[in-house]
Amino acid sequence: MFTDDKIFTRNGYFNPKNDVVWANNRNDENEHGGIHEREKYPVSIMVALGATWNGITFHFFFQRGERLNGKTYLDELLPFYKMGGDRLFGHQNWGFQQDGVSCHTDKSVQKWCKKNFKFFISKDKWLPNSPELNPLDYSICNSISNNVDYYKVKTINDLRREIEKATKKN
Repeated sequence: MFTDDKIFTRNGYFNPKNDVVWANNRNDENEHGGIHEREKYPVSIMVALGATWNGITFHFFFQRGERLNGKTYLDELLPFYKMGGDRLFGHQNWGFQQDGVSCHTDKSVQKWCKKNFKFFISKDKWLPNSPELNPLDYSICNSISNNVDYYKVKTINDLRREIEKATKKN
């Protein structure tokens, strides 16, 4: 299972380095989607997912203001991933992988993973910049973000609903 988390906002997904529109003037730029308005404090939510060849886990929606830290990761997210993986694989052997952020590489987290997952890629063996080894970072989360209908989002519940719909499209 590949795991990752992402903050989704009502501003949507925009990459100023890659999403370039060549135009002669601002009107042409606007017609071709080159002008992006951004809210200063948009509706936002942090979501964690696990992806496997058997499917994607349910969404783990963080509470408002809650951020990923060692305690949240150890107490809530790891058991969530374990339950999701067991559901997707029917309690067969399956592997677990996470990226290298500090709460993932914590000694207590590494110990929990070694104890609870039959196959686990530890921080010492993980290849951090490989698109093949983390499709959530390099593909799935961006695809979900691109499929969210941000015009329908007014509240956090709207954003949650749109993220769930966009995930089903993938």
